[in-house]
Amino acid sequence: VALRIRPLSPQEHINGETECVTQLPGVPQVVIGADRAFTFDYVFSPEVSQEQVYDESIKPLVAQFLQG
Repeated sequence: VALRIRPLSPQEHINGETECVTQLPGVPQVVIGADRAFTFDYVFSPEVSQEQVYDESIKPLVAQFLQG
């Protein structure tokens, strides 16, 4: 399972909203708020492109599927 943390929208910035999801360095894990941790196969930051998400998490699965 892959997770891409979405960036705040322009309206959220205007409203003074802040990020509530923290990506832990070196592990595919996020913390929501102060105490709720979740682990995934892949975690991508808001700065990562959709193409990079595909290349790192989906493309290898498609290649394996096609190889049988």
